[in-house]
Amino acid sequence: MKRIILFMGVFLSLSISVTAGGRRAIDKADGKINVVATIFPPYDFVREIAGDKVNLTMLLPAGAESHSFEPTPQDIIRIQNADVFIYVGGESDVWVDRILESIDTSRMSVVSLMDYVEVVEEEIVEGMQEEEEGHSHEESFSIEDVEDRALTDWAGDWQSVYPYLLDGTLEPVMEHKAESGEKTAAEYYEQYKSAYITDIDRVSISAGAMTFYRNGVPTRAQYAYRGTGVITEDDGSLWVRYKFEAAGTPPKGAPKYIMFSDHLHAPAKTEHFHIYASDTSFDVLMADVNPTHYPTYYPAALTKNEIVEEMVGHDHEEEVEYDEHVWTSPKNAKLIVRKLADLLKQRDGYNAALYESNTVSYLAKLDELDSAFRDLVRGAKRRTMIFGDRFPFRYFADAYGLSYFAAFPGCSTETEASAATIAFLINKIRGERIPVVFHIELSNEKIADILCEETGAKKLLLHAVHNVSKRDFDGGLTYYSLMSRNIQSLKEALY
Repeated sequence: MKRIILFMGVFLSLSISVTAGGRRAIDKADGKINVVATIFPPYDFVREIAGDKVNLTMLLPAGAESHSFEPTPQDIIRIQNADVFIYVGGESDVWVDRILESIDTSRMSVVSLMDYVEVVEEEIVEGMQEEEEGHSHEESFSIEDVEDRALTDWAGDWQSVYPYLLDGTLEPVMEHKAESGEKTAAEYYEQYKSAYITDIDRVSISAGAMTFYRNGVPTRAQYAYRGTGVITEDDGSLWVRYKFEAAGTPPKGAPKYIMFSDHLHAPAKTEHFHIYASDTSFDVLMADVNPTHYPTYYPAALTKNEIVEEMVGHDHEEEVEYDEHVWTSPKNAKLIVRKLADLLKQRDGYNAALYESNTVSYLAKLDELDSAFRDLVRGAKRRTMIFGDRFPFRYFADAYGLSYFAAFPGCSTETEASAATIAFLINKIRGERIPVVFHIELSNEKIADILCEETGAKKLLLHAVHNVSKRDFDGGLTYYSLMSRNIQSLKEALY
């Protein structure tokens, strides 16, 4: 799951002027309503419907990656001041729910695009590289893959989960483990009581220092990176521990030797971690190959119930993740545009006739686009697309009866495909004589380049319109113009 952990303390500390109704009074001097869209497709749809009759804002900067977007304080204020707020609604938008919970939305129309269409589960097709979860306990990698990391990977304020184990908050976690494990919930409780026990209730980490809190009393020390320790289990799987040593003799209460384990092996911001500590040496810590004591910490901004959700949520096989890219099908785009138009007419009756006229004209253009894709596929000699990239076109493929093979699913954050995935795609291209390998917008194109170099296929862009470059944004390119360009690219691939 591509979960973005946000520090809600920042949100809640924002000073926002509000009326007695709980929301800042909108300045009606220009007679316009405020519409905020998180990403480009709904922004462009509203632009087509309303033109300059609304104050329209897009939160995602042009050229930015939508799946890793984190809102700024100013973005939160823009949402607070919106009459209409539009977001997608998938896993990449988990931050939206937290913001909406922290503000008064009683006078705001909140729209999720995924509520407007029939959604489908994200699909893992043959050969596709599955999402590599940062906290997976079964992550496969080699010693050559291990990279150094800076203390900033663990920067922030963190809370121990031990108090929540003692007060019963983590009981659902123990029960969840018992459902698939070999122990009872009570036995898991005893196991983790030994594993999580610590008198350090909070840890604050910055670029070169750690502060440990015991009963609210801080002890701070400077720490320097001392490399990695890699443990090899009997089945060949590896565990990496990252070593940090306190400068000089640290004050009492700050361990001399610290090792982090968060199930990662390369630079990345962590979601939680375990600490191994000693005043003796790293060797003592590394000798404990199967530790029974590993104090565990989650972001201090999370509530105890959110920590339970995080811990139980590690069993991803039970989760259903829906494809978010609902706009890639023109048929879905039409449904979304009609719903948005009806909402804007409700919120701004003065311009309702204009909105309706613009909508009818735009829907006719989307009909033409839909017909063009249907005609193209009807006459094609093949129905398979190859992507050396993520595949955000599930709704498009379903709408026009196309099959596909790709390096990653649509919402993946991965950028490096396995050798097996690369080999599968190369064989598929050669075996079916596929002439084109697609990449999507704002991609590094590395995998597509490899596939083209190995097979002689042509590399082309198929634009998913999840965002546009700053140049395209400033140039006024639209959903319609970008999807129209896809027609020629698809013709080269399918004919």
